[in-house]
Amino acid sequence: MISGSITSDSRDSVANILRQKGYFLLNINRQNKTAAFISRILALPQRVTIRDKAVFTQQLATLLKAGLRISTALKTLAKQTPNRHLATVIQQLHNDIEQSNSLSQAMAAHPDIFSGVYIAIVEAAEQSGTLPESLTEISQRLKTTAKLDSQIRAALAYPIFLLVISIAIVAALSAFVVPKFIRLFVNTNQQLPIPTKILVTITNYTQQLWPLMLAVAVTAVIVAITALRDKKARFAFDAILLKVPAIGKLIQKRQIARFARTLGSLLKGGVRIIEAVTTAKKAASNRAFVDQITNLLQAVTKGNSIAKAMNDLSSFDEMTISMVAVGEDSGMLPEMLIEIADIYDQQSKDAITAMTNMLGPAMIVLLGLIIGFVVMAILLPIFQTSTMLT
Repeated sequence: MISGSITSDSRDSVANILRQKGYFLLNINRQNKTAAFISRILALPQRVTIRDKAVFTQQLATLLKAGLRISTALKTLAKQTPNRHLATVIQQLHNDIEQSNSLSQAMAAHPDIFSGVYIAIVEAAEQSGTLPESLTEISQRLKTTAKLDSQIRAALAYPIFLLVISIAIVAALSAFVVPKFIRLFVNTNQQLPIPTKILVTITNYTQQLWPLMLAVAVTAVIVAITALRDKKARFAFDAILLKVPAIGKLIQKRQIARFARTLGSLLKGGVRIIEAVTTAKKAASNRAFVDQITNLLQAVTKGNSIAKAMNDLSSFDEMTISMVAVGEDSGMLPEMLIEIADIYDQQSKDAITAMTNMLGPAMIVLLGLIIGFVVMAILLPIFQTSTMLT
């Protein structure tokens, strides 16, 4: 006895699908849409992380290499996956494949889980008969991305913690400590030192104008978010980011790595160059860099080599162009593109580690300067008064 759900136009269609698969049909019930909608709202799905997708992809590749059919492998993984939301999606993939859909077609119904690049690589692998190998490669790429993201978060945690502590200390001093000393010094009509005057001015303006300052900050955030949703504004912002010293180079390397790894994987899977570049463009997130890839695609469509097309664009450096040219000449372009991605991923990781290692001491110095200034502004009038009394 088995049970399940199938999406179809009618009861007759469902019955035909089941009979074609050799099942003896006992009962068909139409799903209550209202109940299903309420259950989806109440069931607050878990977030599917990159690591979750990497583990699922690796497990699916392993089961396929062991000789299991795709539908059987998916049914097995749906029961074993701890993430409930991902388990539900895997079960839906199984159901779609049971209705004679391919794996790539089934995944295309879940764009929030499987990206366009992921689906394109799976589709190419299905056509070339290399699905287990391609899934293993996708899994390794996802694991690399998850590991790099984890290292970035871990490296940023300490500086962010220091920043929060700095803001909290300054806010506490400004709200509770500084006003009492200010009233004491002002009532004595004492000539205040310059640091103390500066602190008094800042405190007074903060106390009087904090609602306006908060409103301006919130408005600025809303305006920035709204502006970045506009294509032209986002393109301009991304173009500026690529020109920022240090950060621009890091972003450029990350974009090249994503594009090169995806393009290499697609070409390795047998996808034609035009289709591969079109799909690999989706792996880039910087709009200005995507525009450069569009120009590259146009040049390749006209018959130019990839290296020649890259040479006419500002977003690709000499090392990338040289390695691509060697790959094209030797017939090992996919392997060379993946090598480029590995090199730039490592360089990006090293650069991020170096930058975040500098943030910690910088935040400590900044915190020390702020607290030192406040303490100095409070103690100077006290020392001045003591000198006058002696």
